[in-house]
Amino acid sequence: MKLEVIAIVWALLMPHSAFSGDAARLGSVRRLFVASFGERPDASALRNNVAALLARSHAVTVVNKPEDADAVLAGTGEVWVKGHYSLNPRQREVTADSQPIYGGYLSVELKGKDDETLWSYLVTPHPHVTGDIHRDLAGRVVKKLLEAIKEEKR
Repeated sequence: MKLEVIAIVWALLMPHSAFSGDAARLGSVRRLFVASFGERPDASALRNNVAALLARSHAVTVVNKPEDADAVLAGTGEVWVKGHYSLNPRQREVTADSQPIYGGYLSVELKGKDDETLWSYLVTPHPHVTGDIHRDLAGRVVKKLLEAIKEEKR
């Protein structure tokens, strides 16, 4: 009798993910598929940067087919030039010395096998990003995702 009560209590308290192979929790994600980020300008560059950074992380494995994945990362993103600035206050035209000021966003959502959202995040460009804006946005998303997975495993 006592053993039966313990078994029932244990079954009720165990999370559902312990009984299934599906990623029902963020901490159980091991294999990721990076889906399309849409048709907007620069979306494919953002997707490629996210996939490359995730593959290099060794914290998760990036797979080629969604059916091989524990979770699917999809999103939308776009980057545009809002204006330019120059260190020369007399310079009024865009020249080779002018630096672009970027606008845009990258919004991603990680969904488990049952199409349940496990994690989502939105990032916008830093005010003074120099270099590759796509890599900056992708890097910040990947960093937050890997932190969230690591935190959930604890």
